[in-house]
Amino acid sequence: MSWFIKKSPFGRDEDPVRRMVELLANEADKSGSPSTDLERETLSNDRSRLDPMPEDLRQRAKELIGRIFEGEPWDEFERDPKCFSSSLQWAGDSSNSNVVALADEVACDIARPGLPLHGWKRVNDAMQLVGCGLLVVLLMLAIVIGAGFLFNWK
Repeated sequence: MSWFIKKSPFGRDEDPVRRMVELLANEADKSGSPSTDLERETLSNDRSRLDPMPEDLRQRAKELIGRIFEGEPWDEFERDPKCFSSSLQWAGDSSNSNVVALADEVACDIARPGLPLHGWKRVNDAMQLVGCGLLVVLLMLAIVIGAGFLFNWK
């Protein structure tokens, strides 16, 4: 078995959380609404139930993080080891900051398909399930009949 430990691209004085906040601020600048120093500080702070993040900042940051994830190519890890996704990987191990929590939420939302099916998709899914069940029963019946002919069961 081949085991390897991937070395962090971040030096001792570099913080992956700060890098994520920088990339998020750059994306905010591109969108035309730059982030303030207070917003950057709030994003880099640790999560707290006593001092939650404002909802408008939360929604805006989630939208920007979604855009960053959509804009990053799949091979971004090889080209830029300090990209947003790679920074999330390294920041998620040691920190529980607001930006890491939001990025985890967005990543889970992107990876999770639309769970409850509605309308014709749900009907189509149910019909396929019933059809597969009937095919399994018919296959089992064919196997029993074939075995009966093969072994001359009466």
